[in-house]
Amino acid sequence: MVQQTRKTLNSETLRLEFGTKSQIYSRAIHELESYWRKVKNDESIRLKFESWKNYFKMYEPEPELLIIHTYLATLVKLVIYFKLESSSTISEEKIIEVINGKYFLSYGLSNFVEDDFFAWVLHPEIVDDSLKLLREIAEKLSRFDFSQIDEDVFKEIYEELIARGERHKAGEYYTPEWLTQLVLSEVLKLWYEKHQGIPRILDPACGSGTFLCNAIRFLKEKLSNERLESDKALNIILNNVFGIDINPLAVLLAKANYLLALGDLIKKGISITLPIYTGDALKFPKNKLGDFDILIGNPPWIVMRSIKNREYQDLLKSEIIRYKLLRKNDIHLFTQMEMATLFFYKCADLYLKTGGIIGFVMPRSVLAGTIQHINFRRFEAPRLKLMKILDLEGVSPLFYMPSCVLIALKGESTKYPVLAEKYVGELPRVNARLNEVKNLLSVKQYRYSPPEFPTKPSYYFNKFRVGASIFPRTLYFIDILSQIDNAFLVVETSEDIFRIVKDPYKVKLKGEVEPEFIYGTLLAWEIVPFGYVKMRPVILPIEPRLDRYKLYDVDDLEKFTGVRKWLKEAQNIWEERRTEKSKKRFPRLIDRLNYNGLLTSQNPSKRYVVLYNATGTNVVSCVVDKLSLPSFKISKSEIRPRGFVADVKTWFYETNDKMEAYYLSAILNSEIINTLIKPLQPRGLFGARAIHRRPLLLQIPKFNRYRKLHVELAKIGESCYEKIKGIELIKTNNPRNYVRAYLKKEIIKINELTLKLLGLEAPKVV
Repeated sequence: MVQQTRKTLNSETLRLEFGTKSQIYSRAIHELESYWRKVKNDESIRLKFESWKNYFKMYEPEPELLIIHTYLATLVKLVIYFKLESSSTISEEKIIEVINGKYFLSYGLSNFVEDDFFAWVLHPEIVDDSLKLLREIAEKLSRFDFSQIDEDVFKEIYEELIARGERHKAGEYYTPEWLTQLVLSEVLKLWYEKHQGIPRILDPACGSGTFLCNAIRFLKEKLSNERLESDKALNIILNNVFGIDINPLAVLLAKANYLLALGDLIKKGISITLPIYTGDALKFPKNKLGDFDILIGNPPWIVMRSIKNREYQDLLKSEIIRYKLLRKNDIHLFTQMEMATLFFYKCADLYLKTGGIIGFVMPRSVLAGTIQHINFRRFEAPRLKLMKILDLEGVSPLFYMPSCVLIALKGESTKYPVLAEKYVGELPRVNARLNEVKNLLSVKQYRYSPPEFPTKPSYYFNKFRVGASIFPRTLYFIDILSQIDNAFLVVETSEDIFRIVKDPYKVKLKGEVEPEFIYGTLLAWEIVPFGYVKMRPVILPIEPRLDRYKLYDVDDLEKFTGVRKWLKEAQNIWEERRTEKSKKRFPRLIDRLNYNGLLTSQNPSKRYVVLYNATGTNVVSCVVDKLSLPSFKISKSEIRPRGFVADVKTWFYETNDKMEAYYLSAILNSEIINTLIKPLQPRGLFGARAIHRRPLLLQIPKFNRYRKLHVELAKIGESCYEKIKGIELIKTNNPRNYVRAYLKKEIIKINELTLKLLGLEAPKVV
C-alpha cells in the first residue's frame, strides 16, 4: 500500500484549512460557545476570565473573543506537539496533557504554557464533550507535514480570526515577513558597523513573534558558520533574543514560533525557558531583562483617545509629559497622540544600551504635519540620533494606513536632514518574503526634514472654534413630514443619516415636536466653496439667550410636550446603548450633546458664521447668514429654522461684520491656503487628511476695512456667494469641483490677492 504524501503546513494552508471559512472553524466556535455557557459561572472560570480581561488595557474584550482565542490556542498547542513528536497520531490522554501544558513540561519546556487562560475546555463538566472536538481538530492537523515549517505559521490565521476591528482596538498591526526581514537587515547592518559578536535583541511588542523568528534564523546561520555545538548555539540564542507582549494569546503564538525557529536545536529532556514574557513593556520590570543592543519591532498603533481604560489613559498622559512628548500646557493634544511615539521613547530609555540601535515600524503620521508629534521628531528624551527612514507609503498592500520605519542610535543627537529611502511597488501578497518582493520594489533616496510650522499663527487661531457634538446623529437629525396646525411638526429620524450611521445607534424615532426647537446645521462634506449643498434640520433642546444658548433637559420641558417626549425617548436609547465609559462621562444625553460646552457657547446674537471643514483632504469654506437661513419645505408650507448651530466636524467663527466674514471665507477657499497646509497634514492611504486648525497656523491678518486688499477679498468673496446661491448643487455629481470650475476666474483672482496678503511668492498649486 502506497503511503499518502502529507501536505506541508505553512501560514496559508493553516488559514485555509482552519480559518473563518472552514467547516471546522464554524463547528468549533459553535461548540465552544455552548461549553462556555455551561461553565462561565463557575468561580474558577470566572476568575480566569477576569484575569484575562485585565491584560487588555486598550479596550473591554467580550467572552466571544476569549472563545476565538481558545480555538486558536488549541491549534497552536497541537501544532507544536506534532512538530516536536514528528508523529501523525495522538491519544486522548495526550490531548489532555497538551491542552493543560503537562506534555510540554515533561518535554523540558518549562514555560511554554503558563497562567493558561485557554484550558477551561477541560473543566470536568464539559471535558467529555470537548474532547470530541479536540480530537477532531487533532486528527485534521495530523494529516500535515510539520518538518518544513520555516516561517511565522500562525500570522495569517491570527489576522483572519481576530477581526481587524478587534486588532485595531489594541493597536495591533502585524508585520509582513518581507518587511520584518528588511528592517532586521538594516538594523543589524548599522549595529555591525561599530560592534562585533552577538547582539542582545528585544522586541517589546512582539505579537506573534515574526521579528524574533527572523532574528533567531540570522543567529543560527551565524553560529553555524562558527561551527558551534547545538547546545551552545541554543544557549546563545536563548540569552540574546527576547520578546514581550501584553496579549496572552500573542505570547503563546510567539513562543510557538520561537520553538519552530529553533528547530533541531531543541532536544527532548533539555530544560528550556523561553525568553518571552506576558506584560506591558511600558511597565515591565527592567531588572528582569537587562539592557539590549537592539530594539526592533512594531509597537501598538493607536491614538490615545481610542484607549477606553481611564486609569491607563492617565498613566500614559503622565508618561507623555515625563518624556517631553507634550508639555503640560499642550496636554489638550493628548487625545491625538500616537501611542507608538511613547513606546519608541520609553522602550529606548528602559531597555536600550547607549550605542544601541532601535528600529521600529511606525505610522507615517509621526513624520508628517502633526502638531502633537513636533517634540517626538526632536528625539531628545532619551537622546537619539535618527539614522535612517524607510518610507513605505508607496507600498501596497501593507497596512491600513501609511507607514515608515525609524532607525535610531541611542546616545547621540538628531540632525536634519536625515537619509530616507522611499519604497514603491505593488506586491503579490501581504506576507511575501523579501527575496520574492525585492525586484518588485523601487527605492529612491531623499533627505527628510520635519515640516516647518509658522512661528506665529493667525490672529484668528484662537478665534475659530470647533462645533457642537451633535451625536448620536440619529437622535437629532430629522426629516420634517408634515405640520399639525401651527403647534407641532411631524418628524422622524433623517433617512439620509440613518443610512450612514452604524450600530449601536442605527435607530429611528418618530414624533410630533414643537417648531421652536428646529435648528439648521451643515455637515462638513456638504460644504462647497462659498456655499453648501443642503442645510439639515436638527432637533436641539436649546433656546437663544443673548450671547449663548440655554440647554434644557427632559424635566425642564414640561410646557413643550412634543420635544419632551422626543428627548425622553432619546435619553432611553442613550442609556440602553452607551458604553461604560460614556455612562460615567455623560450620565445625561444632553451632557454628550454639550460636550465641553461646544453647543451652549455658540453665540445666537452673531449674524454671520464662517465655516470650514475639520476633516478631509482639501479645505473648503462658506458663510452662513442667520437672517437668511433657508426654510425647510413641507408640502404646501415652509418651516424656518430657529437658528443655526455649527456641527463638530466644522470649525467656525462668528461675527457681525459681513465684510470680515466674506474676507475670511475667500482666503480659506483660496488654492494658496490649501497648498500651504499640505505639508502640515498627516496622510492616509488616500492622501492628505485632517485639516482642523492648520489653515489658522498661517499668518492670516485681522480684517481691516481700511485696507484695500482686505476689502477687495471681502467683495469678491461676497460676489462668489451670490453667484452660486441659486444653483441646485444637490443635482450635481461633484458639487465642490463644479463650483470651483464655475468660479474659476474668481478663485484665480483670490489666489493672487491671498499671495499678496501673506507676502508670498506663488507656490506650486496641488
